[in-house]
Amino acid sequence: MTTLSHSNLEAFRSSLEEAFYNVAADPLLKKLRQKAWDHFLELGLPAPKSDVFRYVPLRKLFARTYTAARKSSLEKAQLTDLIAPECTQSVLVFVNGHYAPELSDLSGLPAKVVVTPLERATRSFGAFLTNQWGKTLLEEADPFATLNAAIHTDGIFVYIPPRLQVEKPLQVLEIMDADDSSCLAMPRFHFFVGSQSELHVLSTHSSLSGGAYWVNQGADFAIEDQASVRYTQVSHSLPQECWLMASTRAYLKKNSRFVAVHTTEGSATTRHDYRVVLNGENAHAELNGTWSLNEKREAHTHVLVDHQSPHCHSFQLFKGILNGSSHSSFEGKILVRQAAQKTNAFQLNNNILLSDIARAESKPNLEIFADDVKASHGATVGQLDKEQLFYLETRGCSPADAKRLLIEGFAQEVFNKISIPSIRQLLAQRMQTFL
Repeated sequence: MTTLSHSNLEAFRSSLEEAFYNVAADPLLKKLRQKAWDHFLELGLPAPKSDVFRYVPLRKLFARTYTAARKSSLEKAQLTDLIAPECTQSVLVFVNGHYAPELSDLSGLPAKVVVTPLERATRSFGAFLTNQWGKTLLEEADPFATLNAAIHTDGIFVYIPPRLQVEKPLQVLEIMDADDSSCLAMPRFHFFVGSQSELHVLSTHSSLSGGAYWVNQGADFAIEDQASVRYTQVSHSLPQECWLMASTRAYLKKNSRFVAVHTTEGSATTRHDYRVVLNGENAHAELNGTWSLNEKREAHTHVLVDHQSPHCHSFQLFKGILNGSSHSSFEGKILVRQAAQKTNAFQLNNNILLSDIARAESKPNLEIFADDVKASHGATVGQLDKEQLFYLETRGCSPADAKRLLIEGFAQEVFNKISIPSIRQLLAQRMQTFL
């Protein structure tokens, strides 16, 4: 167990403060960053045993100091295997948290799509960004998401105009290639999807170097009436010592749809944090995730789905497969406000333990203030079903094949939610490696 001293914590805080004051920005973006920093100071760093973070080994994070990762020069040839075939000519590349336009290729996107650094976006979309930023901060309770807004190393704004279906998925390829192991990268993404438009975003994390770096990513979606967004996050082959945090914020208006899937093999700690607000009748949100962990790797998921309007639907399915001395946690909350009558909400977290020392924590939660609601939640933690294993073995499967078939079938329900064929194929291959 890592012991956290007062001096360690103060050094960690000081490194964050230094990062904030060293970030350059134009006047409006600087003002927005300052609001986020002030809010971060109000929230403070979470105590290692605080309710939301009680399963996350924050002592290990706070025991180090981090400096902003430097830019790194890569060649396009180094990225070939990292870009999904479906996303050629539709890829944004970030290296060490910095946007790399020379490595990006957006030529396959419709001409009406706007993709621009946040600094430029403040000139053309300043009113929108100010409004959206303020709304996000007003409701933000996660200090790490707030920290991303304050000291993000680089950011991108994506604008999809009304009535535009973007056929190609947009890949956000994040690469770490840092010599300094204790470096920090905080990319930030704002997406505005206009009425009746469609967008699919694929976020992938890759590492070209080892080390105990820390990536703290933020993605913010504003989804207008009848718009549809799919958001897929994939992280695998990460260094054992690194930290990856990914906060996702989605605001849904009337008849809109948001489908998110994340898959991870964990790291020192991988944490996905969702806050989804259904603020228009008949909005639909679907959140899915799976983690396959080995050795001492950890993965943690925190979800808040906020039903604010009537006739909305939400669905959550998260599955964990744990081996070795790995550790996971799921904490999910469905909040149904008084005005959100006729809500239909579902939440389930299932976990399979493949070793006696793996640990999976689960805490599903409902908070309902409306009268006319259909809502359910549940969680399971257990081992593979011995009867199912026996049945497969009596049909000619070896014990190893029987185990593999059950585990693959368990994860497949989440994999099937991913609409990009090459990613489904990649995950199937990674599962074979895991087993």
